[in-house]
Amino acid sequence: MKTSRSGGAKAAVLALSAVLLAAAGLRAEDAKSPVPLTLSVPLTLSGYGQVEYVSQETGISGFALHRMRLSLAGEILTGIKFKLQVDAVKTPILLDAYVDLGFHTAATVRLGQFKIPFSMESLTSTPDLDTIERSQVVNKVAPGWDIGSSGRDIGAMLTGKASFLEYSIGVFNGSGINKADTDDHKDMAGRLVVHPASFITIAAAGYDGQTVLSAGATPLRRARLGLEAAVLLEDISFKAEFIQAEDGDTLRQGWYAQGGYFFLPKTLQGIVKFDSYDPNRNAALDRTDIWVLGLNWFLSGRTKLQVNFALTRDEAGNTVNKALQAQFQAAF
Repeated sequence: MKTSRSGGAKAAVLALSAVLLAAAGLRAEDAKSPVPLTLSVPLTLSGYGQVEYVSQETGISGFALHRMRLSLAGEILTGIKFKLQVDAVKTPILLDAYVDLGFHTAATVRLGQFKIPFSMESLTSTPDLDTIERSQVVNKVAPGWDIGSSGRDIGAMLTGKASFLEYSIGVFNGSGINKADTDDHKDMAGRLVVHPASFITIAAAGYDGQTVLSAGATPLRRARLGLEAAVLLEDISFKAEFIQAEDGDTLRQGWYAQGGYFFLPKTLQGIVKFDSYDPNRNAALDRTDIWVLGLNWFLSGRTKLQVNFALTRDEAGNTVNKALQAQFQAAF
């Protein structure tokens, strides 16, 4: 019995020692070479944040988190890509969620939630804007912006490039982002872009849909027409847009024109912009004009400091507001 107990004790000690040594070995291995996380699909993570300060005569002056966005994109299979984008300071938080089926450079199908093919300034990624804010007419009547959806909707689109032409045509719910459709009617949007030269862009876009202002009300036509032009040289740029909108019997119009010049190549850019918007062509003295003077200091890539001075006047020529905006954007 003594021999059996002694042998059992020795076996237990040896077993415990083996376990402790193995655990120590695993801890040492973990400390030296952590197990890497591997994915079958290569992913691209990007994002940016914008912190803004506004000092103005009319309204409240102060700091604000303008945008805080993260994007995740990748290629699932050859020719099949996806993108997700969220904004931590916006409601709703989900902005983009779509899949691209790339059959050919001349024909790609996009499905999900994404930007409606309308307006050069709307389609420009926010961190790449020349001014801190988009123009009045884009914010007020461009499809998707007019219903508070950051230019986006849920639908399907066919887009492509061929020689000096680009095109996009899509069908959308017309209800905005993260919202189910409220009727069987679908809205249509299309945009045609022509490049007479590599540095010149001329485009036209159209949108035809309807909106219901309240439950049981008669649907109103929601139509948009847009014209665009841009000249982009190394240090000089010119951009302009005109948008006309019909909401039932109300006709709205607006346009902007801006010029830019790099005083220091790819580093310091000056911007001058005139922005005009008339919310009702049949009403008198309701147009608003804004002059914007801006400086963009590019620190690295899309990380930059922007300063804008905006002078707002009404149709009678009276000064409505003066505002100085400063925004720091960090991007990766």
